[in-house]
Amino acid sequence: MNGRNIGEIQRAARTRNFLKKFFLAVVIYVIAVLYFFPILYMFLSGFKTEAQAVMPAIFFKPTLVTYRKVLGDPTMHQYLRNSLFQVFFGTAISLCLGIPAAFALVFGKLKKKDSPGKYYLWFITTILLPPVAVLIPLFTWYQQFHLINTPYGLLAAYVGFHIPIVVWMVHSFFSDLPREIFEAAEIDGCTKFQRMTRIAIPLARTGIISAGLLVAVFIWDEFFLGFNLTGNPTATLPVYMARFREQQGQFVAQLSASSTISVLPAIILGWMTQKALVKGLVAGAVKG
Repeated sequence: MNGRNIGEIQRAARTRNFLKKFFLAVVIYVIAVLYFFPILYMFLSGFKTEAQAVMPAIFFKPTLVTYRKVLGDPTMHQYLRNSLFQVFFGTAISLCLGIPAAFALVFGKLKKKDSPGKYYLWFITTILLPPVAVLIPLFTWYQQFHLINTPYGLLAAYVGFHIPIVVWMVHSFFSDLPREIFEAAEIDGCTKFQRMTRIAIPLARTGIISAGLLVAVFIWDEFFLGFNLTGNPTATLPVYMARFREQQGQFVAQLSASSTISVLPAIILGWMTQKALVKGLVAGAVKG
């Protein structure tokens, strides 16, 4: 085999690699466009009037009438404040309760050796519990204690459903921390609270941030509990968007505009913190 044949083989190999990469890139872009198209169409539909939104069209004359109508609605501002209240306090309380629980399961000393595993399994199985399974007893209990149509009743439900998620994620990060550090800190006189706040939380901050982001997004997007446990004064933004489907028809343009406003905070937050979120999710899944 002479040098000419070797050069032709190398060029053919480079051409095949280029074609493979080009084809793979085209497939990825096509899938991305198909995946993102509903969001793009929703965003564009917000710039249409109701008459334009009924008849789908790619080319249209954009207008801000629909966005002005939605953003100028005082009712929408009330629902937005309710959602922000639930997200902020729900995430904060879930972290404040879930982090000590995860720390106790990993580093706590219980009477039975298998107790931490049982409690952790209980938290994991609670994540799989659908809200519809407990709606009737929860609604009855809320009626007895006058928690229906109150922001604190919905907040308690959100905290109860999302603490297991915090425990599940933070537990994996605490489990990866070397126990020698905590043993040395205990010898130096650190209390359990100091070992958690000064050692465990700083070392596992990536996982804690990831858990907080997931809980915030889940609470922001939650509809079922917000629809069934609240009324108009205390309902959240997803419940507000359901108002645009009425007996007279569906207000597509207003629904698209309000949906765009609703998803923008989650998209912006995810984009700004994607590195920490991906790092947290991947690091928590790798052992050793």
